[in-house]
Amino acid sequence: MSTSNLIRWSGLALMLGGALTAIPMLFHPNELADPSSMLSPAWAPIHTAIIFGLVLSLFGLVGAYARQSENTGLVGFGGFALSFVGSALFVAVITIDAYVIPAIVANGAEALLAPDGPLFNGPLGLVFLLSGVVFALGTLLLGFATARAGALPRWAGVALIVGGPLLGFSGTLPHIASVIAGLLVGISYIGLGYRLFAAPQDVAMKAHVAM
Repeated sequence: MSTSNLIRWSGLALMLGGALTAIPMLFHPNELADPSSMLSPAWAPIHTAIIFGLVLSLFGLVGAYARQSENTGLVGFGGFALSFVGSALFVAVITIDAYVIPAIVANGAEALLAPDGPLFNGPLGLVFLLSGVVFALGTLLLGFATARAGALPRWAGVALIVGGPLLGFSGTLPHIASVIAGLLVGISYIGLGYRLFAAPQDVAMKAHVAM
């Protein structure tokens, strides 16, 4: 398969990943206001869609970085690497959020979920924190490098700068901030993916000219 086709397919993966990140967030229950919403029929499907979105975005991020790597330097590489690892960690975190935590709530063991409880006051809490920090820093750097390089849409980089860190720490933010964060990251991925899918050769030419 040619490099151009690989870029196109990574763009499609990033578009789908962005859609599966943004759209489910519009329907995400507010578990902070109503903890029982974790037991609603919508909880698992919404989180499952986000999991698939994150997995698809892993393929898409590779193509996005490959297309602009010569223009983004070490900042772009660091942003890509941290965004990739942070997204992979988020897959594990959201899987727990989707299937494990509701089972705990359903069996009346909510005390396990307290910040100072046996689950989050230990290694699992560190994993949750690490995933948020890595994702936030990675998307911040990747968004900055993308906006500065100009090989891909600058507005998508700006949206990633704002939405990525918010999404990384969404567990500590009001529900509306989490929804906005998911929308910004999803729209950013859709914009980047569309550019890669629609005109991979044109993007390559612009990247070469900008060198």
